[in-house]
Amino acid sequence: MAAPTLVRGLGRLEATTIIIGGVIGSGIFLGPSIVARNVGSPGWSMAVWIVAGILATAGGLCYAELGAALPETGGTYQYLKRIYRLPLLAFLMGWMFFFVDGPGSLAAVATAFASYAGFFVPLSPLGIKLVAAGTLLVLVGVNVLGVRTGGWVQNVLTTLKVLVLVLIMLLPFLGTSHGSWSHFLDPGTVPAAGRLAAVGAAIVSASFAYSGWTFTSYVAGEIRDPGKGLPRGIIIGMGTVIVIYLGVIAAYQYVLPFAELASSSLVATDAMKAVMGDRAAAFVAASVMISTLGALNAAVMVFPRMGYALAADGLFFKGLEKVHPRYRTPANAIVVQGLIACAFVASGSYDTILGYFGFTDFVAYGLVVLGVLILRRREPDLDRPYRVLFYPVTPILFLALCTAYLGTALLGRPVESLIGVGLTLTGVPFYYWWARRRAA
Repeated sequence: MAAPTLVRGLGRLEATTIIIGGVIGSGIFLGPSIVARNVGSPGWSMAVWIVAGILATAGGLCYAELGAALPETGGTYQYLKRIYRLPLLAFLMGWMFFFVDGPGSLAAVATAFASYAGFFVPLSPLGIKLVAAGTLLVLVGVNVLGVRTGGWVQNVLTTLKVLVLVLIMLLPFLGTSHGSWSHFLDPGTVPAAGRLAAVGAAIVSASFAYSGWTFTSYVAGEIRDPGKGLPRGIIIGMGTVIVIYLGVIAAYQYVLPFAELASSSLVATDAMKAVMGDRAAAFVAASVMISTLGALNAAVMVFPRMGYALAADGLFFKGLEKVHPRYRTPANAIVVQGLIACAFVASGSYDTILGYFGFTDFVAYGLVVLGVLILRRREPDLDRPYRVLFYPVTPILFLALCTAYLGTALLGRPVESLIGVGLTLTGVPFYYWWARRRAA
Protein backbone atom coordinates (compact mmCIF):
# COMPACT_ATOMS: atom_id res chain seq x y z
CA MET A 1 0.00 0.00 0.00
CA ALA A 2 1.45 3.35 -1.06
CA ALA A 3 2.13 5.95 1.63
CA PRO A 4 -0.28 8.90 1.61
CA THR A 5 0.96 12.04 -0.10
CA LEU A 6 0.20 15.75 0.07
CA VAL A 7 -2.65 17.00 -2.11
CA ARG A 8 -2.89 20.08 -4.30
CA GLY A 9 -5.76 21.57 -2.37
CA LEU A 10 -4.92 25.27 -2.64
CA GLY A 11 -6.12 27.41 -5.53
CA ARG A 12 -5.25 30.86 -6.81
CA LEU A 13 -7.38 32.54 -4.13
CA GLU A 14 -5.45 30.83 -1.34
CA ALA A 15 -2.14 31.60 -3.07
CA THR A 16 -3.15 35.26 -2.85
CA THR A 17 -4.62 35.31 0.67
CA ILE A 18 -1.57 33.50 2.08
CA ILE A 19 0.59 36.36 0.78
CA ILE A 20 -1.73 39.15 1.95
CA GLY A 21 -2.46 37.48 5.26
CA GLY A 22 1.16 36.50 5.85
CA VAL A 23 2.63 39.91 5.06
CA ILE A 24 0.14 42.15 6.86
CA GLY A 25 0.48 41.61 10.60
CA SER A 26 1.04 44.26 13.24
CA GLY A 27 3.73 46.17 11.29
CA ILE A 28 1.36 48.61 9.58
CA PHE A 29 -0.10 49.59 12.97
CA LEU A 30 3.30 50.46 14.49
CA GLY A 31 5.95 50.74 11.75
CA PRO A 32 4.96 54.05 10.08
CA SER A 33 6.10 56.10 13.06
CA ILE A 34 9.51 54.36 13.06
CA VAL A 35 10.01 55.13 9.37
CA ALA A 36 8.83 58.71 9.87
CA ARG A 37 11.35 59.28 12.65
CA ASN A 38 14.14 58.04 10.40
CA VAL A 39 13.40 60.10 7.29
CA GLY A 40 11.94 63.24 8.86
CA SER A 41 9.36 64.23 6.21
CA PRO A 42 6.03 62.88 4.88
CA GLY A 43 7.19 62.77 1.27
CA TRP A 44 10.26 60.69 2.04
CA SER A 45 8.24 58.50 4.37
CA MET A 46 5.80 57.60 1.59
CA ALA A 47 8.71 57.05 -0.82
CA VAL A 48 10.31 54.60 1.59
CA TRP A 49 7.16 52.49 1.80
CA ILE A 50 6.86 52.45 -1.99
CA VAL A 51 10.50 51.44 -2.49
CA ALA A 52 10.35 48.76 0.25
CA GLY A 53 7.18 47.38 -1.32
CA ILE A 54 8.73 47.26 -4.78
CA LEU A 55 11.82 45.52 -3.45
CA ALA A 56 9.78 42.94 -1.51
CA THR A 57 7.73 42.33 -4.65
CA ALA A 58 10.96 41.90 -6.62
CA GLY A 59 12.02 39.16 -4.21
CA GLY A 60 8.58 37.60 -4.40
CA LEU A 61 8.65 37.53 -8.21
CA CYS A 62 12.00 35.72 -8.13
CA TYR A 63 10.55 33.16 -5.75
CA ALA A 64 7.56 32.87 -8.12
CA GLU A 65 9.80 31.88 -11.04
CA LEU A 66 11.50 29.22 -8.95
CA GLY A 67 8.24 28.01 -7.41
CA ALA A 68 6.58 27.66 -10.82
CA ALA A 69 9.60 25.79 -12.24
CA LEU A 70 10.23 23.69 -9.10
CA PRO A 71 6.76 23.25 -7.53
CA GLU A 72 7.83 21.29 -4.46
CA THR A 73 6.82 21.78 -0.85
CA GLY A 74 9.63 23.35 1.20
CA GLY A 75 10.39 26.62 -0.54
CA THR A 76 13.80 28.03 0.33
CA TYR A 77 15.23 24.61 1.23
CA GLN A 78 14.24 23.10 -2.13
CA TYR A 79 15.61 26.02 -4.14
CA LEU A 80 18.97 26.15 -2.36
CA LYS A 81 19.39 22.40 -2.77
CA ARG A 82 18.77 22.60 -6.52
CA ILE A 83 20.74 25.79 -7.21
CA TYR A 84 23.95 25.26 -5.29
CA ARG A 85 24.10 21.46 -5.12
CA LEU A 86 25.35 21.81 -1.56
CA PRO A 87 22.98 19.78 0.63
CA LEU A 88 24.62 21.10 3.81
CA LEU A 89 23.85 24.72 2.88
CA ALA A 90 20.20 23.92 2.14
CA PHE A 91 19.94 21.85 5.32
CA LEU A 92 21.29 24.62 7.54
CA MET A 93 18.73 27.10 6.26
CA GLY A 94 15.95 24.55 6.73
CA TRP A 95 17.26 23.74 10.21
CA MET A 96 17.28 27.41 11.16
CA PHE A 97 13.78 28.09 9.80
CA PHE A 98 12.19 25.04 11.42
CA PHE A 99 13.76 25.21 14.87
CA VAL A 100 14.22 28.91 15.49
CA ASP A 101 12.98 31.40 12.91
CA GLY A 102 9.63 29.75 12.26
CA PRO A 103 8.57 29.04 15.86
CA GLY A 104 10.05 32.35 17.03
CA SER A 105 7.91 34.20 14.49
CA LEU A 106 4.85 32.17 15.50
CA ALA A 107 5.46 33.01 19.16
CA ALA A 108 5.88 36.73 18.44
CA VAL A 109 2.68 37.01 16.39
CA ALA A 110 0.67 34.89 18.83
CA THR A 111 1.84 37.05 21.74
CA ALA A 112 0.90 40.23 19.86
CA PHE A 113 -2.59 38.80 19.33
CA ALA A 114 -2.92 37.88 23.02
CA SER A 115 -1.58 41.27 24.17
CA TYR A 116 -4.29 43.12 22.24
CA ALA A 117 -6.90 40.63 23.46
CA GLY A 118 -5.97 41.93 26.90
CA PHE A 119 -7.66 45.20 25.97
CA PHE A 120 -11.04 43.47 26.13
CA VAL A 121 -10.35 40.88 28.85
CA PRO A 122 -7.74 41.90 31.45
CA LEU A 123 -4.87 39.43 31.30
CA SER A 124 -1.86 38.93 33.54
CA PRO A 125 1.51 38.19 31.92
CA LEU A 126 0.80 34.49 32.48
CA GLY A 127 -2.67 34.95 30.98
CA ILE A 128 -1.19 36.51 27.85
CA LYS A 129 1.11 33.51 27.45
CA LEU A 130 -1.76 31.07 27.94
CA VAL A 131 -3.95 32.85 25.36
CA ALA A 132 -1.04 32.98 22.89
CA ALA A 133 -0.28 29.28 23.31
CA GLY A 134 -3.96 28.34 23.16
CA THR A 135 -4.46 30.32 19.95
CA LEU A 136 -1.42 28.64 18.43
CA LEU A 137 -2.71 25.18 19.28
CA VAL A 138 -6.15 25.92 17.84
CA LEU A 139 -4.61 26.97 14.53
CA VAL A 140 -2.30 23.95 14.61
CA GLY A 141 -5.44 21.80 14.85
CA VAL A 142 -7.10 23.70 12.01
CA ASN A 143 -4.14 23.14 9.71
CA VAL A 144 -3.74 19.48 10.64
CA LEU A 145 -7.34 18.93 9.51
CA GLY A 146 -6.44 19.63 5.89
CA VAL A 147 -4.76 22.14 3.65
CA ARG A 148 -8.17 23.09 2.28
CA THR A 149 -9.40 23.78 5.83
CA GLY A 150 -6.39 25.96 6.57
CA GLY A 151 -6.84 27.70 3.23
CA TRP A 152 -10.52 28.39 3.90
CA VAL A 153 -9.71 29.89 7.31
CA GLN A 154 -7.00 31.98 5.64
CA ASN A 155 -9.47 33.30 3.06
CA VAL A 156 -11.92 34.36 5.78
CA LEU A 157 -9.32 36.01 8.02
CA THR A 158 -7.65 37.83 5.13
CA THR A 159 -11.01 39.14 3.89
CA LEU A 160 -11.79 40.52 7.37
CA LYS A 161 -8.31 42.01 7.61
CA VAL A 162 -8.61 43.80 4.27
CA LEU A 163 -12.05 45.17 5.15
CA VAL A 164 -10.78 46.56 8.46
CA LEU A 165 -7.76 48.19 6.83
CA VAL A 166 -9.88 49.70 4.05
CA LEU A 167 -12.06 51.19 6.78
CA ILE A 168 -8.96 52.69 8.44
CA MET A 169 -7.93 54.08 5.03
CA LEU A 170 -11.29 55.73 4.35
CA LEU A 171 -12.56 56.95 7.73
CA PRO A 172 -10.25 59.98 8.05
CA PHE A 173 -11.32 61.28 4.63
CA LEU A 174 -15.08 60.89 5.12
CA GLY A 175 -15.43 63.97 7.30
CA THR A 176 -14.20 67.51 6.82
CA SER A 177 -12.67 68.11 10.24
CA HIS A 178 -10.53 65.01 10.80
CA GLY A 179 -7.30 66.17 9.21
CA SER A 180 -5.49 68.48 6.84
CA TRP A 181 -3.76 68.11 3.47
CA SER A 182 -1.14 70.53 4.75
CA HIS A 183 0.36 67.69 6.81
CA PHE A 184 1.72 66.23 3.57
CA LEU A 185 3.68 69.42 2.88
CA ASP A 186 5.78 69.41 6.05
CA PRO A 187 9.37 70.22 4.91
CA GLY A 188 10.90 67.80 7.40
CA THR A 189 13.88 67.97 9.72
CA VAL A 190 16.55 65.57 8.38
CA PRO A 191 19.39 67.51 6.72
CA ALA A 192 20.07 66.71 3.08
CA ALA A 193 23.59 65.52 3.93
CA GLY A 194 22.21 62.71 6.09
CA ARG A 195 19.19 61.91 3.96
CA LEU A 196 20.65 58.91 2.14
CA ALA A 197 21.68 57.10 5.32
CA ALA A 198 18.33 57.89 6.93
CA VAL A 199 16.37 56.58 3.94
CA GLY A 200 18.50 53.43 3.84
CA ALA A 201 17.81 52.71 7.51
CA ALA A 202 14.11 53.39 7.00
CA ILE A 203 13.89 51.00 4.04
CA VAL A 204 15.37 48.25 6.18
CA SER A 205 12.75 48.97 8.87
CA ALA A 206 9.89 49.05 6.37
CA SER A 207 11.07 45.79 4.82
CA PHE A 208 10.17 43.97 8.04
CA ALA A 209 6.54 45.04 7.58
CA TYR A 210 6.64 43.45 4.11
CA SER A 211 8.13 40.13 5.25
CA GLY A 212 6.01 37.11 4.35
CA TRP A 213 6.35 37.34 0.56
CA THR A 214 8.06 33.92 0.56
CA PHE A 215 5.11 32.11 2.12
CA THR A 216 3.46 30.59 -0.95
CA SER A 217 6.76 28.97 -1.98
CA TYR A 218 6.61 26.73 1.09
CA VAL A 219 3.31 25.22 -0.09
CA ALA A 220 4.07 25.18 -3.82
CA GLY A 221 3.63 21.41 -3.84
CA GLU A 222 0.04 21.86 -2.62
CA ILE A 223 -1.10 24.56 -5.05
CA ARG A 224 -3.16 23.57 -8.05
CA ASP A 225 -1.52 24.66 -11.30
CA PRO A 226 1.46 26.29 -9.50
CA GLY A 227 2.88 27.52 -12.81
CA LYS A 228 0.07 30.07 -12.94
CA GLY A 229 -1.39 30.14 -9.44
CA LEU A 230 1.81 30.84 -7.52
CA PRO A 231 3.08 33.85 -9.52
CA ARG A 232 -0.41 35.34 -9.80
CA GLY A 233 -0.88 34.96 -6.06
CA ILE A 234 2.38 36.79 -5.37
CA ILE A 235 1.74 39.57 -7.91
CA ILE A 236 -1.86 40.22 -6.85
CA GLY A 237 -1.07 39.72 -3.18
CA MET A 238 1.90 42.07 -3.05
CA GLY A 239 0.10 44.64 -5.22
CA THR A 240 -2.79 44.59 -2.76
CA VAL A 241 -0.45 44.92 0.22
CA ILE A 242 1.33 47.94 -1.27
CA VAL A 243 -1.98 49.73 -2.05
CA ILE A 244 -3.29 49.04 1.46
CA TYR A 245 -0.07 50.14 3.15
CA LEU A 246 0.12 53.40 1.20
CA GLY A 247 -3.57 54.11 1.81
CA VAL A 248 -3.30 53.49 5.56
CA ILE A 249 -0.13 55.60 5.86
CA ALA A 250 -1.79 58.41 3.90
CA ALA A 251 -4.69 58.24 6.36
CA TYR A 252 -2.29 58.50 9.29
CA GLN A 253 -0.50 61.46 7.72
CA TYR A 254 -3.75 63.22 6.86
CA VAL A 255 -4.98 63.02 10.46
CA LEU A 256 -1.77 63.63 12.40
CA PRO A 257 0.76 66.45 12.05
CA PHE A 258 3.98 64.85 10.93
CA ALA A 259 5.89 65.56 14.15
CA GLU A 260 3.12 63.90 16.13
CA LEU A 261 3.06 60.90 13.79
CA ALA A 262 6.82 60.46 14.09
CA SER A 263 6.78 60.60 17.90
CA SER A 264 3.75 58.35 18.38
CA SER A 265 4.26 54.91 19.92
CA LEU A 266 0.73 53.80 18.92
CA VAL A 267 0.23 55.63 15.65
CA ALA A 268 -2.90 53.75 14.55
CA THR A 269 -4.64 54.43 17.86
CA ASP A 270 -3.65 58.10 17.85
CA ALA A 271 -4.86 58.56 14.27
CA MET A 272 -8.18 56.81 14.82
CA LYS A 273 -8.72 58.70 18.08
CA ALA A 274 -8.91 61.90 16.03
CA VAL A 275 -11.67 60.30 13.96
CA MET A 276 -13.56 58.07 16.40
CA GLY A 277 -12.83 59.56 19.80
CA ASP A 278 -12.83 57.20 22.76
CA ARG A 279 -13.90 54.22 20.61
CA ALA A 280 -10.60 54.30 18.74
CA ALA A 281 -8.60 52.15 21.15
CA ALA A 282 -11.12 49.30 21.04
CA PHE A 283 -11.39 49.51 17.24
CA VAL A 284 -7.63 49.41 16.73
CA ALA A 285 -7.19 46.59 19.25
CA ALA A 286 -9.80 44.52 17.42
CA SER A 287 -8.17 45.39 14.08
CA VAL A 288 -4.74 44.25 15.27
CA MET A 289 -6.23 41.01 16.62
CA ILE A 290 -7.83 40.23 13.25
CA SER A 291 -4.65 41.15 11.39
CA THR A 292 -2.30 39.13 13.60
CA LEU A 293 -4.63 36.12 13.62
CA GLY A 294 -4.56 36.02 9.81
CA ALA A 295 -0.76 36.30 9.80
CA LEU A 296 -0.52 33.57 12.43
CA ASN A 297 -2.66 31.11 10.48
CA ALA A 298 -0.57 31.68 7.35
CA ALA A 299 2.64 31.06 9.29
CA VAL A 300 1.28 27.93 10.98
CA MET A 301 0.35 26.63 7.54
CA VAL A 302 3.66 27.26 5.75
CA PHE A 303 6.60 27.06 8.19
CA PRO A 304 6.25 23.35 9.13
CA ARG A 305 6.59 22.41 5.45
CA MET A 306 10.31 23.11 5.74
CA GLY A 307 10.74 20.40 8.37
CA TYR A 308 8.58 18.04 6.32
CA ALA A 309 10.80 18.56 3.25
CA LEU A 310 13.98 17.94 5.26
CA ALA A 311 12.56 14.74 6.75
CA ALA A 312 11.35 13.57 3.33
CA ASP A 313 14.98 13.75 2.20
CA GLY A 314 16.09 11.66 5.19
CA LEU A 315 17.84 14.62 6.82
CA PHE A 316 15.61 15.24 9.80
CA PHE A 317 13.74 13.54 12.60
CA LYS A 318 12.04 10.37 11.47
CA GLY A 319 8.28 10.72 11.42
CA LEU A 320 8.13 14.36 10.35
CA GLU A 321 7.97 13.23 6.72
CA LYS A 322 4.73 11.35 7.33
CA VAL A 323 1.51 12.60 5.76
CA HIS A 324 -1.72 12.06 7.70
CA PRO A 325 -3.63 9.25 5.95
CA ARG A 326 -6.97 11.01 6.22
CA TYR A 327 -6.23 14.75 6.18
CA ARG A 328 -3.23 14.56 3.80
CA THR A 329 -1.21 17.11 5.72
CA PRO A 330 2.29 16.92 7.25
CA ALA A 331 0.54 16.64 10.60
CA ASN A 332 3.55 15.60 12.67
CA ALA A 333 5.65 18.51 11.42
CA ILE A 334 2.80 20.96 12.10
CA VAL A 335 2.27 19.69 15.64
CA VAL A 336 5.98 19.59 16.51
CA GLN A 337 6.62 23.13 15.30
CA GLY A 338 3.49 24.34 17.10
CA LEU A 339 4.80 22.86 20.36
CA ILE A 340 8.22 24.45 19.83
CA ALA A 341 6.48 27.80 19.28
CA CYS A 342 4.53 27.32 22.53
CA ALA A 343 7.86 26.80 24.31
CA PHE A 344 9.08 30.08 22.82
CA VAL A 345 5.90 31.77 24.10
CA ALA A 346 6.50 30.39 27.60
CA SER A 347 10.15 31.49 27.61
CA GLY A 348 9.36 34.99 26.37
CA SER A 349 12.76 35.10 24.65
CA TYR A 350 11.56 35.13 21.04
CA ASP A 351 12.27 38.83 20.45
CA THR A 352 15.93 38.41 21.34
CA ILE A 353 16.26 35.21 19.33
CA LEU A 354 14.53 36.67 16.26
CA GLY A 355 16.93 39.60 16.45
CA TYR A 356 19.79 37.16 15.91
CA PHE A 357 18.30 35.65 12.77
CA GLY A 358 17.40 38.68 10.68
CA PHE A 359 20.88 38.50 9.16
CA THR A 360 20.69 34.80 8.27
CA ASP A 361 17.17 35.24 6.87
CA PHE A 362 18.42 37.72 4.32
CA VAL A 363 21.45 35.57 3.53
CA ALA A 364 19.01 32.81 2.59
CA TYR A 365 16.75 35.12 0.57
CA GLY A 366 19.72 36.65 -1.23
CA LEU A 367 21.14 33.24 -2.14
CA VAL A 368 17.77 32.13 -3.54
CA VAL A 369 17.33 35.28 -5.63
CA LEU A 370 20.92 35.01 -6.88
CA GLY A 371 19.95 31.48 -7.85
CA VAL A 372 17.49 32.81 -10.43
CA LEU A 373 20.46 34.27 -12.31
CA ILE A 374 22.49 31.08 -11.85
CA LEU A 375 19.75 28.72 -13.08
CA ARG A 376 18.96 30.91 -16.09
CA ARG A 377 22.55 30.45 -17.21
CA ARG A 378 23.10 26.85 -16.08
CA GLU A 379 19.70 25.39 -17.00
CA PRO A 380 18.35 27.50 -19.86
CA ASP A 381 16.01 24.69 -20.98
CA LEU A 382 14.33 24.26 -17.59
CA ASP A 383 10.57 24.53 -18.03
CA ARG A 384 9.64 27.91 -16.58
CA PRO A 385 5.87 28.48 -16.68
CA TYR A 386 6.55 31.94 -15.27
CA ARG A 387 9.58 34.10 -15.94
CA VAL A 388 10.29 36.99 -13.61
CA LEU A 389 9.27 40.39 -14.97
CA PHE A 390 12.00 42.81 -16.08
CA TYR A 391 14.75 40.20 -15.78
CA PRO A 392 17.60 40.72 -14.86
CA VAL A 393 16.72 44.08 -13.27
CA THR A 394 14.28 42.53 -10.79
CA PRO A 395 16.69 40.08 -9.11
CA ILE A 396 19.53 42.62 -9.21
CA LEU A 397 17.28 45.19 -7.53
CA PHE A 398 16.47 42.79 -4.74
CA LEU A 399 20.10 41.78 -4.33
CA ALA A 400 20.98 45.44 -3.90
CA LEU A 401 18.51 45.66 -0.99
CA CYS A 402 19.88 42.42 0.43
CA THR A 403 23.45 43.69 0.28
CA ALA A 404 22.46 46.97 1.93
CA TYR A 405 20.60 45.18 4.68
CA LEU A 406 23.41 42.72 5.39
CA GLY A 407 25.96 45.53 5.47
CA THR A 408 23.77 47.57 7.82
CA ALA A 409 23.23 44.57 10.08
CA LEU A 410 26.94 43.76 10.28
CA LEU A 411 27.89 47.34 11.03
CA GLY A 412 24.99 48.13 13.36
CA ARG A 413 24.52 44.78 15.12
CA PRO A 414 27.68 42.74 14.53
CA VAL A 415 27.40 40.63 17.68
CA GLU A 416 23.77 39.66 17.10
CA SER A 417 24.41 38.89 13.43
CA LEU A 418 27.39 36.65 14.20
CA ILE A 419 25.45 34.90 16.98
CA GLY A 420 22.74 34.10 14.42
CA VAL A 421 25.34 32.63 12.07
CA GLY A 422 26.83 30.61 14.92
CA LEU A 423 23.46 29.24 16.00
CA THR A 424 22.69 28.25 12.43
CA LEU A 425 25.99 26.36 12.23
CA THR A 426 24.98 24.23 15.23
CA GLY A 427 23.11 22.16 12.66
CA VAL A 428 26.34 20.95 11.02
CA PRO A 429 26.93 17.84 13.21
CA PHE A 430 23.26 16.90 12.94
CA TYR A 431 23.44 17.09 9.16
CA TYR A 432 26.37 14.68 9.00
CA TRP A 433 24.71 12.32 11.46
CA TRP A 434 21.50 12.18 9.41
CA ALA A 435 23.43 12.02 6.14
CA ARG A 436 25.37 8.96 7.38
CA ARG A 437 22.15 7.29 8.51
CA ARG A 438 20.56 7.96 5.12
CA ALA A 439 23.59 6.52 3.32
CA ALA A 440 23.52 3.42 5.55
